[in-house]
Amino acid sequence: MTLQSALDITKLVVWPIRPSIRDILYAWIKNKCNVCQLNKTVKKGTRPKVDVSDNEFVPRPLVNTGKTTLIRNAAREVGQGVIYVEIPADAEDIEDFGIAFGKSLNFAFEERISFMKQFMKKVLGDTHGTDERPKWKRALEAFKRASAVYKAKHNKPSVIIYDNIAKLANVNPKVLDTLQDDAKMNADHREYIAVFVSSEGSVPRRMESRSAWSRAKKPIMEIGDLDRNTSMEYLKKRSIKEEDAKKLYDLVGGRIVELKTVADDFLSGQTFEVIKQSILDEVEKKFKSAQLLPNDPYYEVGRIFI
Repeated sequence: MTLQSALDITKLVVWPIRPSIRDILYAWIKNKCNVCQLNKTVKKGTRPKVDVSDNEFVPRPLVNTGKTTLIRNAAREVGQGVIYVEIPADAEDIEDFGIAFGKSLNFAFEERISFMKQFMKKVLGDTHGTDERPKWKRALEAFKRASAVYKAKHNKPSVIIYDNIAKLANVNPKVLDTLQDDAKMNADHREYIAVFVSSEGSVPRRMESRSAWSRAKKPIMEIGDLDRNTSMEYLKKRSIKEEDAKKLYDLVGGRIVELKTVADDFLSGQTFEVIKQSILDEVEKKFKSAQLLPNDPYYEVGRIFI
């Protein structure tokens, strides 16, 4: 039974009853339905979509830097008990993270207020009972409550994945610290397991510097470049001849983003020479920006390391 159908039935059944009792029952059933829906979401898992075609799959998928697709695929395969939260790439403030967090849980903030607050609002006309806490904090508390139910029923902790935490660190690093502290505390009690995914090395270093790092699984799992064999397998699945695939790999190596880019360019009709020149032009721009070209201030120092 859906939340709306349960509420509609409640309205019909309790309508003849005194208004105060009717409103109490309405608020109670609404709260129960909300809790059940949240628990169901954690039990089933969010199972994020993986938008990758078959010809882009090798032992690990290749989209963007590979991490998001890999994590999404793993979360989808495990399914039960796994909640995937992706911090929006265009998030401008912490409110955007809170909305994304709630969406992952099917958590509608204004609707899922406590039974007592619903009672006060419906019966007593209290308009000051709105939860003023940040949405991300309310979503976290809701997840923890549902996780406790999940563990009690299945005798294992749920898992929450925070993807693209580098964006969160830029928007509000203190929130990231809070999530890490909470993950550490709940890891101690095996209530839930948190996975943090980042593409920037500065974020793991920040997390490592804090005491909450003591409960982190070490070493950090890194998703690096593809080796030659895997790269060639990928290019072969993209219907690129072996001779051309070797040239493309020798040009950019196993760097996932660049390998996919040159493969796309080659399949769109660009010649290898054009692709190569484009890569060299881009490298020259970066060297020029860093003042590493001959006669530039940092040329002599830079050539030692390059």
